[in-house]
Amino acid sequence: MDYTKTLLIIASISSLLLSINAVPTTRSVIPSYGASSPTASRAGSLIGLSAIFKNAQAKAKQQVIRVSPKLISFCKNTENPALCAETINPYFQGQFNPIVALETEIEATLNQSLKVSNIIAQLLVHPSKEAVSALKICKSKYKNIVYTIKEALELLSQQNVVDAYYKFSSVLVHRSSCEDAISQSPGVENPFAEESLIVYQLGGNCMAILDGIINSTLRF
Repeated sequence: MDYTKTLLIIASISSLLLSINAVPTTRSVIPSYGASSPTASRAGSLIGLSAIFKNAQAKAKQQVIRVSPKLISFCKNTENPALCAETINPYFQGQFNPIVALETEIEATLNQSLKVSNIIAQLLVHPSKEAVSALKICKSKYKNIVYTIKEALELLSQQNVVDAYYKFSSVLVHRSSCEDAISQSPGVENPFAEESLIVYQLGGNCMAILDGIINSTLRF
């Protein structure tokens, strides 16, 4: 198949991916928060989804988005196929490379994790007595997440997909520990629940892609 062949879709990308049981999202989820990675020179600073879906809710039916069938296939078995395609599509150029696509999704996870870290740091400036302990735990857990993701990216730059998989798997464990700390704090609601959910969805996407590459179910 010609890798440059694209599918013209008149509608939002989320509507497109409904055909593969996606859960669409139009949140701006991948702003750059000072992250650096082995692929930074390729992708540049990651941008928010708003750059792709400007005024998406108001103009969804007028959107003209070009998405490669290979990218749709690549994302279809992930945690959130719509989010997967939305985060990778802006950096899809030329021949499709699953490792490069995976690196892009991991970079998106890194930047979203840095966003949550910044929110936690701001909350700790004047924390409530009830939330301070949980926030300190979350600060530590997200520090671990950022460090782990950077290590996984380094392993991928060495084409070491298996070790990257095992390294990255702890990201979701750390994220869950933060969520547990908040939920077990009486009277405390998660002030970054939506942002944390996106970390979970992006991280789940990365794990599914890594698993697919390791088990050769992603063939291109």
